[in-house]
Amino acid sequence: MTQLTTAERIALYGGGGLLLIGTLGIGLLEIVAGAPHPVSGEGQIVHETLVPLSVRSSIMLLGLLIWGAYAVLSVAEEPPADTSI
Repeated sequence: MTQLTTAERIALYGGGGLLLIGTLGIGLLEIVAGAPHPVSGEGQIVHETLVPLSVRSSIMLLGLLIWGAYAVLSVAEEPPADTSI
């Protein structure tokens, strides 16, 4: 197994961290803080959030963009000179 460079670690852990914050972190915050989900007069659930959905989705999208940029760069770089592995 090859060792990851510092840039690869930043890309993989940074993108994964943002996805975890966007899904698990903010989700647990919503549960612990007790975000209300009242029912309107027509019986529809009114979803009120502590963190706006646009912020939450932007955090997750940034994580996916970091992973995508890493994937494009890793495909675009030259293969190693020693291919005997």
